Amino acid sequence: MSLIQNFLHALRNLLTADTPVDIEERYLSRAIDHADLERRIATQSRAWMSMAPSSTGR
Repeated sequence: MSLIQNFLHALRNLLTADTPVDIEERYLSRAIDHADLERRIATQSRAWMSMAPSSTGR
Protein backbone atom coordinates (compact mmCIF):
# COMPACT_ATOMS: atom_id res chain seq x y z
CA MET A 1 0.00 0.00 0.00
CA SER A 2 2.81 2.43 0.75
CA LEU A 3 4.20 1.89 -2.75
CA ILE A 4 0.94 3.17 -4.22
CA GLN A 5 0.84 6.07 -1.77
CA ASN A 6 4.43 7.01 -2.62
CA PHE A 7 3.63 6.88 -6.31
CA LEU A 8 0.53 9.06 -5.91
CA HIS A 9 2.45 11.54 -3.73
CA ALA A 10 5.24 11.79 -6.32
CA LEU A 11 2.69 12.21 -9.11
CA ARG A 12 0.87 14.95 -7.20
CA ASN A 13 4.16 16.78 -6.61
CA LEU A 14 4.94 16.65 -10.33
CA LEU A 15 1.54 17.97 -11.35
CA THR A 16 1.19 20.68 -8.70
CA ALA A 17 2.60 24.07 -9.63
CA ASP A 18 4.78 25.78 -7.03
CA THR A 19 3.50 29.10 -5.79
CA PRO A 20 5.92 32.00 -5.21
CA VAL A 21 5.45 31.53 -1.46
CA ASP A 22 6.48 27.86 -1.73
CA ILE A 23 9.57 28.81 -3.70
CA GLU A 24 10.57 31.48 -1.17
CA GLU A 25 10.02 29.17 1.80
CA ARG A 26 12.08 26.42 0.16
CA TYR A 27 14.87 28.92 -0.59
CA LEU A 28 14.93 30.15 3.03
CA SER A 29 14.72 26.65 4.50
CA ARG A 30 17.89 25.61 2.66
CA ALA A 31 19.99 28.06 4.67
CA ILE A 32 22.85 26.27 6.40
CA ASP A 33 23.27 28.62 9.36
CA HIS A 34 22.00 31.88 10.83
CA ALA A 35 24.31 34.07 8.74
CA ASP A 36 23.25 32.32 5.55
CA LEU A 37 19.60 32.81 6.49
CA GLU A 38 20.17 36.54 7.06
CA ARG A 39 21.96 36.82 3.71
CA ARG A 40 19.08 35.06 1.94
CA ILE A 41 16.49 37.30 3.59
CA ALA A 42 18.50 40.40 2.62
CA THR A 43 18.76 39.14 -0.96
CA GLN A 44 15.01 38.65 -1.14
CA SER A 45 14.25 42.08 0.29
CA ARG A 46 16.63 43.75 -2.19
CA ALA A 47 14.96 41.90 -5.06
CA TRP A 48 11.53 42.94 -3.81
CA MET A 49 12.59 46.58 -3.44
CA SER A 50 14.03 46.63 -6.95
CA MET A 51 10.58 45.83 -8.32
CA ALA A 52 8.94 48.70 -6.40
CA PRO A 53 8.45 51.90 -8.40
CA SER A 54 10.88 54.61 -7.39
CA SER A 55 8.42 57.47 -7.84
CA THR A 56 5.69 56.34 -5.48
CA GLY A 57 5.11 59.83 -4.02
CA ARG A 58 4.24 61.55 -7.26
